[in-house]
Amino acid sequence: MSFRLLLVSGAVLLAALLVQRGEAASAPPALYTKAQARQGHAVFENNCASCHGHQLEGRVGPALKGGKFASVKAGFTIGQIFEFLSVEMPASAPGSLTRRQYVEVMAFLLEQNGYPAGNTALTDRIARGSAVALLYRPSGKSSSEVVKQGASAEHAAKIKLPPAPRSHSPPGKPLVALVGSPGG
Repeated sequence: MSFRLLLVSGAVLLAALLVQRGEAASAPPALYTKAQARQGHAVFENNCASCHGHQLEGRVGPALKGGKFASVKAGFTIGQIFEFLSVEMPASAPGSLTRRQYVEVMAFLLEQNGYPAGNTALTDRIARGSAVALLYRPSGKSSSEVVKQGASAEHAAKIKLPPAPRSHSPPGKPLVALVGSPGG
């Protein structure tokens, strides 16, 4: 009888460890520092908020926060969004910010979409090469909850991303790559 109790207890402990390990694996990665997100907020306010809204809710440009922007259906990676951001934005002067400013804006977007800050700074190289899915994570939801939420979303923001790095677009080029209404 004690062997059976030991066996059941071991199975319960193993199951608990596996669940805990799965949750840790699905936690969003810490890819930037708080200081980068703060700086990114300032850069965003000065260069992006007039089109994307002060709360990233979307205005002339689409929303940059939430399940319609960063969803499973949209299927974007951090690297794809960063590449688009650093080549095509701001729409009035594409590619006009410094590499550091683009990285800081990306850190701010990650923060606003539920990614935690960490101790290691995001770099241009890391952001550009990131294959991490960009998923909105409200209130610390796990990856499985985010997938369920994204899969049931009615609409996703559509972004036509450049297939590979290319030269910057000429200033004043209309922003045709981002489609969708700011509010929905």
